Amino acid sequence: MSQPSGQVTVAAPVLLALARAALRETPGIVRLAGTPTVREGPTITAGPGAAIAFGAAGVTVECTVVAAAGKRLAEVAATAQAAVAAALRELAGVDVAAVNISIVDVAAVEKTRDHG
Repeated sequence: MSQPSGQVTVAAPVLLALARAALRETPGIVRLAGTPTVREGPTITAGPGAAIAFGAAGVTVECTVVAAAGKRLAEVAATAQAAVAAALRELAGVDVAAVNISIVDVAAVEKTRDHG
């Protein structure tokens, strides 16, 4: 079966949504925090917890999060970096130049009780 010709474009807000979803699913991240600015190049799109810019080497993602108190922050950040990069590469097919994680606070994770 041959590949059809044409171009596929994934809009920047979709990439932002994928990055934010990956952050929310990362163990040790309590919530997204603030709206970061991209350190290199112009910000294309930004929202709570993530900002994305495009460059020659691919997208750069800046993330700001609140981590769970008592967790190893370097491990939480590394896991978040890998999750965001994988989501963008695997789900959107984009090259990822960098994923920068800023942990801006720590907070206790609320425990839920079964009222059954």
